[in-house]
Amino acid sequence: MNRRLLRSQTVILAVGTVFSWTTLVLDYRRFFAAGGEVFQLSGCAVANPLVTPCFYGAIAFVAAFAWALGILRGPRERAPARQQGLHWLLAAGTVFAWGNFAYEVYRYLQPQPAPSAFSCPPSGATNPLAAPCFYGAIIYLSALLLSWRLLGRRGPAMPSHGAAVDR
Repeated sequence: MNRRLLRSQTVILAVGTVFSWTTLVLDYRRFFAAGGEVFQLSGCAVANPLVTPCFYGAIAFVAAFAWALGILRGPRERAPARQQGLHWLLAAGTVFAWGNFAYEVYRYLQPQPAPSAFSCPPSGATNPLAAPCFYGAIIYLSALLLSWRLLGRRGPAMPSHGAAVDR
């Protein structure tokens, strides 16, 4: 596999991990400032970040980053098979992130959007292009496209018929 592309994939996922956890920390600061407690899931003016898509996107970013590091540092002969698994995780993360973004767009377009705990910015309806879900979705999509390129045109479901080439 192309080591330069593997490194680029790892860097993209590192950026996604830092972005998502920074967003999560800011959400927690807002939650605690509103009087919330760590495991308080209701009864607060601001939603607990544990129940928002941001939390689950951040967990998936960490998992994908660790997986990419494992591929980069692991044995080269196992890299294609491990990349296929990461590719499916990135596909799921991309669908999840763009689904959340679509939900934010839907809420934004409502005449009087109701507050929702299941929202990227837990504080209410903001422009979806300013929501963390949008940027997370772009990062996931970038990593997915890079993964697709790493796997070549054969895609993740096709068996490998040849030696991996390092560039």
